[in-house]
Amino acid sequence: MPRAVRSPAPSPASSPKLQKLHLPEVRQAIPVLHAYLRECILDGTLEPGTKLSQVALAEQLGVSRTPLREVLRMLQEEGLVEIEPNQRTRVAGLDPKELDELYASRILLETLALSLSIDSFGPADTKRAKSLLTTMRAAGRKGDVRSWFTAHREFHQMMYTAVGEGVQRQLAAYADRSIRYIRIYQLAEPNSWQAAGEGEHQAILDAVVAHDRAAATTGLAHHLAGTAERVLTDCAPAYRIQAVTHALALVDQRVLTTT
Repeated sequence: MPRAVRSPAPSPASSPKLQKLHLPEVRQAIPVLHAYLRECILDGTLEPGTKLSQVALAEQLGVSRTPLREVLRMLQEEGLVEIEPNQRTRVAGLDPKELDELYASRILLETLALSLSIDSFGPADTKRAKSLLTTMRAAGRKGDVRSWFTAHREFHQMMYTAVGEGVQRQLAAYADRSIRYIRIYQLAEPNSWQAAGEGEHQAILDAVVAHDRAAATTGLAHHLAGTAERVLTDCAPAYRIQAVTHALALVDQRVLTTT
C-alpha cells in the first residue's frame, strides 16, 4: 500500500538545520549561496513542499535579498524550487514524469559508460568497491544518510572510469538530480529504504569483477529501474511508468543481440 511522504517543515525560519553563512560581496556570494541551498534541497534538509520566505530566509542565512533572489531564480531554472505569480516560493515536490525520464536517461547512459569501462576494472578497484558497499550497509543501518550517499556516489562513479569528462559531467548531473527523489523515498520508508539495493549493488560488482559485460549492464539497468519504480509506487502510485520501461527494454534487447 502506498505510503505518504512526511509533511514538510512549514518554513525555513523555524528550522535549526540551516546555517548562517559568512559570504563575500554580492557578486561572489551568489555561487556560494547557490551551492549551499542546492545541497540543502538535494539532501533533504529543505524537504519537498517547504515554503521559502525570502525575508525569513535572508535573515536566517545572514544574507541580503539581492543575491538570494538571483539564487532562487537559478534554483527555479534547475527545477528545484517553484515560484508562483505572487512571488511565493516553495521547494519543488515530486514530478513523476521527470523522475521517469531522468531514470530512463540514466539507464541508457550509465549502461553505456559501464560497458566501456568494465575491462579496466582491476584488483584495487575491487577492493575499494567492496569497502564502499560495507560503508553503505553500515550507514544504512545507522540511518546515516549523508555517509550512505557519499559512498553510494563513489561506488557508481567507479563503474564509469573509462569515459571522458563530458560523459562524466552528465552522469554527475543525473546523479545530483536523483538525490532528492531518493530522499523522498527515504522519508516514506525510514526503516527499510536501504535494504532493497544492497543485493543489487553486490550483484553488479560481482559481474564487473568477473568482466561479465552482459550481466553487469543488465544488472545496473534493472537496479536503476527498480529504484525509480519503488519511488513512484510509494509516492505517485497512479502514475504509469513509460520511459523507464522503454529504456530497460532497449538495454535488454541490446544485450540479447550482442551475446
